[in-house]
Amino acid sequence: MKEGNASTFSAVGLTILGTTCCALPLTLVALGAGGAVASMASTLPWLVAMSQYKGLTFAFTASSLGYAWWRLSVVSQCDIAEAARLRRQKWILRGATGLFGLSLFAAYALLPIVMWLDGAS
Repeated sequence: MKEGNASTFSAVGLTILGTTCCALPLTLVALGAGGAVASMASTLPWLVAMSQYKGLTFAFTASSLGYAWWRLSVVSQCDIAEAARLRRQKWILRGATGLFGLSLFAAYALLPIVMWLDGAS
């Protein structure tokens, strides 16, 4: 079942990468911390290039998460140790999927909501 580990860890890694490149800078800007974003962009210039392809980044991350969930759904349990590992993998994937959902919200909805609330007051 080591293949399940690889798909889980790749999905989690892509989720963290997608959060860092696309959702974190937008969240910081929406919250008024533009200086932190400027510092991040100068320290990690690949974030700027990657954020231009956030649609592809999120699509690839979603497909990786879907594949990891599919891999866990087709696995049959053989012993107790494997069942415990599968439970841990499911919890890790739940967290990664939740983080991915928050990242999607931050990348596509947070800034328009903040701008709408700022214009309403």
